[in-house]
Formats: sequence, C-alpha cells, structure tokens
Amino acid sequence: MHPVLFELPWGGHANAYGTLILLGAVATIPGVWWDAKRRGVGAPEHLSFLVDFYLAIALGAYVGGRLLHVLTVPAEYVADPSRVFVSDGTGFVFFGSLAAIVASWVWIARRHRTEFSTLCDLAATWMPLGHAFGRLGCFFAGCCWGAPTESRWGVEFGPDAIVTLVDGAPLVDGHTVPLIPVQAIEATGLFVLAAALVALRVRRGPEPRWRQAGRYALGYGVLRFVMEAMRGDATRGFAFEIPGGALAQWLGMAPTQALVLSWSQVVAAGLVVLGAVALRRDIRLRAQRA
Repeated sequence: MHPVLFELPWGGHANAYGTLILLGAVATIPGVWWDAKRRGVGAPEHLSFLVDFYLAIALGAYVGGRLLHVLTVPAEYVADPSRVFVSDGTGFVFFGSLAAIVASWVWIARRHRTEFSTLCDLAATWMPLGHAFGRLGCFFAGCCWGAPTESRWGVEFGPDAIVTLVDGAPLVDGHTVPLIPVQAIEATGLFVLAAALVALRVRRGPEPRWRQAGRYALGYGVLRFVMEAMRGDATRGFAFEIPGGALAQWLGMAPTQALVLSWSQVVAAGLVVLGAVALRRDIRLRAQRA
C-alpha cells in the first residue's frame, strides 16, 4: 500500500491516512449542511453550527479514540506515560472516538437549541460516508490490519506500512504475508450503509426521532462485529477467545484464529441491541398510530 499519497510542491508529503480522513470530512459537509437546514438545526446561524459540529468531531475523535486505546492496553503506557500524548499514527480506537463525539453533541444540541435525538439522526445519516474514507486511510497506512490468510484476496503490506513497522504480522523479504484486507472490506460496507441511509433520508424526509440513528447502529454494529472476526492486530484485546476452527479455515485463516469475542465486538453487539431497540420502539409507535 501507499502510506504517502504524493509529494507536496512546497516540500513534504501528503500522508494517506490524514488526507483521506480530511477528504471524508469534506465529503460529508454538503450533506450535513443540507440536512441541518431542512431540519432547522442551528437556524439562523447554520455556519456557526457547522463549525461547532466539525470541531467537536475532530476533538472528540482524537481524545476519545486515544483514551479508550490507553484504557484497553494500559501496560504499554505505564512505563512511559508521555507516550499517551505522542501522535504516531497508531493507538486510536474508533468506538472511543464515537463515544466522545456523541457526548459532545449534548452540548451542541443545547447551544443550538435543538433536540439531541435530532442531532444524532442527522449525524448518523452522513457519518458512514466520512468513516468509509477513514477506513481507506487505514488500508493505505497498513493499520487495523487483517489476519494472515491463504486465500487469493490477501494483500501484502510493504516496509513503510504500520503493520510492518510494529511487526504486527509475519514478514517475508521486508513485506507481510498476505493479510485479509479488512480495512477495504469495511470501507466498502460503510459506503453501502451510507448510500442506504442517504437514500432513505432523501426519499422520506425527516422521520421520527431515533429512526436513522437506530438504522446506523444496527447496520454498523453488524458490519463491525463481522469484520472484527477477521482482524489480526492483537492490541484491541479480547473479552475471551474462541478459536474459529473449520470456519476460520474456510475463510483462509489459521484454525487458531479467534473469531470472537474482542472488546470491539462487545461494543458492536451493544450497538446492534441499541439499534434493534430503537427500531422496534419506532415500529410499535407506528402501530399505535395506525
């Protein structure tokens, strides 16, 4: 893969991970702006809302993602606590970022005089699009890598990839053995989820509260739970491990590869439950009105 996308004319280079995250954020701006105006969020100061919204995402993604990583593997930081504040392109957990971002929306909802549920529904519609670009950034950088595989869909990462630099997978002549491209697969799933949520939003207009958020939670929870079974980076930690056996072999992985239950899968399962509860509540309310 290519951790560096291209050289800049004025010197230096464009980092693939950071560039794709920025591109993902920019790609969501027109949709968030349009959706916020249609919902009356932030009126009449729509620009002020947009600035607050994206500043909260940037700050929450960094602080929350870093904090949850440190809490997941505290032993790595006890000997050298200063590493907590080092931005080296590794050591972030998406669910920590998500939790911090959602918490920040409580303040934004109050500041811009709107309902927290409305803000969650708005963000859930467009967040998968930005997240998909972020996962492509992971793919180019070689972080959040997949398990070794003997299947033809395996991808080898070169000497500059994070998985190679941290010895996260067996190496052959300076590059990794073939790994499942979980980052690219998850990005594809997120693009599909984004397309479905945006299509529903455009077609049906603003719906009852928590409906879009419930769809996102259910859809991404299932996607993430499945993808975690194919991950190869052990730093995410496991609640308990069950070897995949024949199923792992069928997917081209070693029979000892644990398919469940990482801590990220625990959170993903929680998202599925929350999404199912929200949608079931919505169905029940519609039945009562009928």
